[in-house]
Amino acid sequence: MIIPLSVGLFISGCKDDEECPTVDYAVLDAAILQAQGLHDGAVEGTSLGQYLAGSKADLQTAITLAQAVRDTDCVTQVALDAANTNLAAAVNIFEGKKITDVSPANLIAHWLFNGNADDATANGNNGTPTAGHAFWGAGAAPQLAADRFGNANYCYYFDKGSNIEVPYSTALNPQEITISLWLKMEEQANNDYIIALNRWNGWKLNLQDANFLFFTIKCTYNGGNAWYDRDSNPQAITAETWTHIAITFKDNSMNFYVNGELKKAWDNTPGTPVAVDNVNMSIGSDLPTGKYSTEEGDFYVNWGGFFKGFIDDIRFYNIALTETQIGSVYTYEFENTVE
Repeated sequence: MIIPLSVGLFISGCKDDEECPTVDYAVLDAAILQAQGLHDGAVEGTSLGQYLAGSKADLQTAITLAQAVRDTDCVTQVALDAANTNLAAAVNIFEGKKITDVSPANLIAHWLFNGNADDATANGNNGTPTAGHAFWGAGAAPQLAADRFGNANYCYYFDKGSNIEVPYSTALNPQEITISLWLKMEEQANNDYIIALNRWNGWKLNLQDANFLFFTIKCTYNGGNAWYDRDSNPQAITAETWTHIAITFKDNSMNFYVNGELKKAWDNTPGTPVAVDNVNMSIGSDLPTGKYSTEEGDFYVNWGGFFKGFIDDIRFYNIALTETQIGSVYTYEFENTVE
């Protein structure tokens, strides 16, 4: 039982036959009381203001450990202070698992693929399904197909360079980026370009060897240009399986998420994305069909790649979402058809 703060000051916890140090329980008592109140008033779930599943149990474990230190016979002040520090860290982690809203202003585009390639936001970043380039086999424009819930015409199937072209906008070239989407990949050696803006001269997301997620971004740093190629190794994507993936980027931080969980974090990517020169964005290939060149040495020569499989529910933000926010997007979209 927690001793009331009014009598918790400078009381030693010694045994009758020991001389124990004089300590101050007040700070830890207050921290335990506050943490327990936070825990008891919290609700786990998937709605705004709720906490991710399992987070309350983790906090309760930290509270119990702090209480055990507080109840230790002849405890030292050093141990009490350390327990307080550890509990404070656990509370911070717990608060980080609270589901918070992402301002609609930060959602630059939301391609639901529910019957078309239109942007569900008011920003007008509508896509156009386009046949692939002859170099890739001139695949027909992406075809509407059943999504992961079995809803007919609620996602797109891509193959042989087919892509969805989105007109260039500076909004698609922000200083921070989050890309969240679902995919079902059919494995083959085609570099699996999922979404790109001027490929490695802007940014691109694809799969590389062993099906690791692979994100490339060109940044300005220290007065020059820097290219960052990072992957999700050892986390791979399983073929023929609907999977949620997300990538976040901001100055000196690139994170890869699979099914709502952080799988790889990089902290060696300093700088800000370069301004891309009016190249349309492409979903399903590294470039829009009409941008490819057949001239040797041209930057846009056909040496990129395309995606084969299904893509659905793409969100594009101009901020780097937190782990909790990514988790909440995954949880909601795992359980619900997005309309």
